Amino acid sequence: MTNHSIGRTFSAAAAILCTVNLLAACSSGSNSAAPPPTASSAPATASSAPSPTADPAADARSQVLAAYTAYWAEQVKAYAQASSDGTDIEKYATDKALGTIHIDLSKRRDQGIILTGTPTHQPVVESIDTASSPKTATIRDCLDISGWKPVNKASGTPLEVTNAHLRYTVVYTARTVGADWKMADVASHRDQPC
Repeated sequence: MTNHSIGRTFSAAAAILCTVNLLAACSSGSNSAAPPPTASSAPATASSAPSPTADPAADARSQVLAAYTAYWAEQVKAYAQASSDGTDIEKYATDKALGTIHIDLSKRRDQGIILTGTPTHQPVVESIDTASSPKTATIRDCLDISGWKPVNKASGTPLEVTNAHLRYTVVYTARTVGADWKMADVASHRDQPC
């Protein structure tokens, strides 16, 4: 496979995951003062069972961010093997977000490509509606995948990525399924550097 076709393949996979937001086009932009936190390797609890806080909206925001962090931890596991087997991705993703992950993992598996390392995030819950059924939330994230590298699974050889911007804005829609928050949809904003 040539570097050009690897780049195209990776870019195509990236575009799909931009819908789940892996690698897509957005140039590096201004950085915030705080360093981006990394995704935890241990999934956080995403249950929407109320905690004893006085502010239900703040509690719901915390639950959404916990589900989002767990969602990314499970994605990292899945992409490290090009398979969702042995992960809990379905616990944290549903609808279009889950379908896109499965499609992209299948393509990567067919191409023999895995991802090593970890992306970093700067998620913020922009809006939340706890009165609706299901409850919904919008998360805006600055996704930095510069530390998440494509590798040939068989040889362990790192693959060159061309024409891929590694830091860009993504917006997720989360919703409750029963008592649990799950990522349901995602939109990349490649024209919005972060």
